[in-house]
Amino acid sequence: MNLSKLSFAYFCHKPLNSVLTIATLALGVAMVVFLLLVNIQLQHEFKRNLGGIDLVVGSKGSPIQLIMSTVFHLDTPTGSIPLAEADALRKDPLISRAIPLALGDNYKSYRIVGSTQDYLDLYKGRLVKGGRIWNKPMEVVLGFDVAVKTGLKLGGVFTGSHGVVSGGAAHDDHPYHVVGILQKNDSVLDRLIITALDSVWHVHGHHHEEHNKQTQTGHAEDNDEHHHDDHAEYHHHSQKEERAITAMLITYSSPIAALSLPQQINSMTSLQAASPAVQVARLNSFLGSGVELFQVVAWFLIILAGFGIFSGLYSAMDERKYDMALIRSLGASPSILVRLVLCESLFLSVLGLTVGLVLGHGAVEVLGMTLAQSKHLVITGFTFSLMELWIVVATMVIGFFAGILPALRIYRLEVFKVLAKRP
Repeated sequence: MNLSKLSFAYFCHKPLNSVLTIATLALGVAMVVFLLLVNIQLQHEFKRNLGGIDLVVGSKGSPIQLIMSTVFHLDTPTGSIPLAEADALRKDPLISRAIPLALGDNYKSYRIVGSTQDYLDLYKGRLVKGGRIWNKPMEVVLGFDVAVKTGLKLGGVFTGSHGVVSGGAAHDDHPYHVVGILQKNDSVLDRLIITALDSVWHVHGHHHEEHNKQTQTGHAEDNDEHHHDDHAEYHHHSQKEERAITAMLITYSSPIAALSLPQQINSMTSLQAASPAVQVARLNSFLGSGVELFQVVAWFLIILAGFGIFSGLYSAMDERKYDMALIRSLGASPSILVRLVLCESLFLSVLGLTVGLVLGHGAVEVLGMTLAQSKHLVITGFTFSLMELWIVVATMVIGFFAGILPALRIYRLEVFKVLAKRP
C-alpha cells in the first residue's frame, strides 16, 4: 500500500480545506522565519560595528539618532560640533582614543566620511594590493561595496554631492581621487568612502568662500590691496576657527570613565555624549516588544493550522469510515491505517512548512534588496540559521499531534459494524 499516494489523494479530495490549512501554516512559519533572520542579521550588524567604541560625542539631539548616523551611518546627523571644543575634550585623561568624523557629502548615496587612519584601524580595514591611504586632501579610500557597486578603480576620479543622501548639489570643482580600496571585512567600512578631514573642510570651506565673494562683489572695487590682504588673513583665521566635525568615536582609557565622562560631557559642555551599547539596548527593547508580538501571532497561526489539520482529518473520518473498513477487510492491519492518517497529517505539515520557509526567506531577500538600495545595509534571505531547525521540529510535532486523535479513531474502528451499516 502506497501511503504517500493515498495521502495525496486525500489532499485532492478536499483541496479547499487543504489549501487553507497549508496557507495558514505557511503564513505562520514565514512570519517566524522572517523575524528570526532579520533580527539575527541586524544584531550581527550592530555587534560588529560597535567594537571598540565606548562613547559617541556629537551635537545635542536624539542620542539614538546620533548613534545611528555616526556609527551605523543609517540616519542623518544631529548637527556638527566645533573642532576647538572637540580637541579640548580629546585631552581628557579618561579618553585613550578619540576618532573624529566629518560627514556632509555623498557619491551615489554612499557617504563620504572625513576621518583619520584610526577609523580604518578601528574596524581592521585592510587595503587591496596596489592601494594606499590618503596623504593629502581630496584623496579617498573606497569601501569594498562602494568600489563594486560604483565601478570606481584605483586612480579613478569622481565628484561628490552635498548631503548624506543623493540628490544634493554637486561639488564639480572639487574632484576626489581614488588612491585605495579596502578589502571586504563585513563592517560599515564596506559602504563608505573615507578621506582626510581636510578634504571635507576644503570642499565646504570653498563653498562658504564663494558665498562670501558673491555677497561682497559690490564692495570689492572700493577696497585697496592692503584691505584685501587683511580680509584674506582674517578669513583664513576665521575659517580655521569655524571648522567643525560631526562627531567623535571615543574609547575609554579606564572603566571608571563610563561612570563619570558621559555625565560630565552632557552637563558641563554644549556637546552630547551617547553610549552605543546603551542606545542599541534601548533600540532592541523598542523593537523587541513588536517582534515578540508578531512572534506570538505567528506561532498562533501555526497552532491554528495544527487545529485545522486535526479538524479536517477528524471530520473526514466520518466520510471515510466505510473506505477504511473496506481496506481493513482486504487484509490491512490497524497500524497501517494509523500510519496512513499520520502520513496525511504530516504531508499537510510538510507542504505548509516548505511554503512557509520559501516565503520567509523570500521576504527577507526582498527587504534586503530594498535596504541595499536605500541604506546600503546588507541583509539577505540566502542564509540559514540553525534556529530554523527548531521551527521545523516544532511544526512537524504540531502536525504529528494533530493526526493522533484521528489516527486513534481509525485504530478503534469496528470493521463489521461499519460494513453492515453500509446500504
